[in-house]
Amino acid sequence: MLLIAAQLLFTACNKEIPRGKLPNGQIALTFDDASVDNWYQHLGLLDSLHIKATFYVSEYHTFNAVQKAKLKEINDRGHEIAYHTASHADLVKAVAKNGIAQTEAVEINSDLRLMQADGYTITDFAYPYGSHSSQLNACLLRKFKSVRALSNKQNYYKSLVKESGERKVLYGANVDNNSRLREDGIRSLMEKAKEHNDCLVAVAHQINVPFLALQISRQRLIAMSQYAAELNLEFVTINQIAR
Repeated sequence: MLLIAAQLLFTACNKEIPRGKLPNGQIALTFDDASVDNWYQHLGLLDSLHIKATFYVSEYHTFNAVQKAKLKEINDRGHEIAYHTASHADLVKAVAKNGIAQTEAVEINSDLRLMQADGYTITDFAYPYGSHSSQLNACLLRKFKSVRALSNKQNYYKSLVKESGERKVLYGANVDNNSRLREDGIRSLMEKAKEHNDCLVAVAHQINVPFLALQISRQRLIAMSQYAAELNLEFVTINQIAR
């Protein structure tokens, strides 16, 4: 099984792909959900690794004053604050149950207005679970400059963004430690980004919490930063691509 997975990954990461139109290879590291306490705890690590990241925030209405102050500090340190719904709902299922208008009102507009009222300019969105549709894309790209879904083991190359610009559907490759992507697979995608002048979009959740599945270890972050430096890949935020 492991051999088959490795072969699929090798095939996915070594497809012949066209050159991108970015000035140089880039990597956009993103973090999902509502783990502001964890993210804030590791701001020093991100700074030391010269990583500017994008934080897709869900459940903002549950944040207390201390957590809101921490998120503001993350923003002030040069990271991007983006949006990830009010309750981390599967939007495809929500639309099937409640319709597009109610889903937009409940999951998008509600917390987005709260964040905007607190001074955030939100330009980018990520789908919980990567669950999306053409209907949702059309709806949300009226409001956001980009929406981000997920790639998988058969099409990781979709995580390589070819050019900047608004109204884009992006696909992120999961780089948490539970991902099918191991270090060699991540390195391969980073090499493709460098070779083809693309931006690799990478998805993580919490930082260095070994007992959690959805976490990226300190060691993996350091390894990615070191290899990016070797390749001269710049860490960018999503709003630097979607412009």
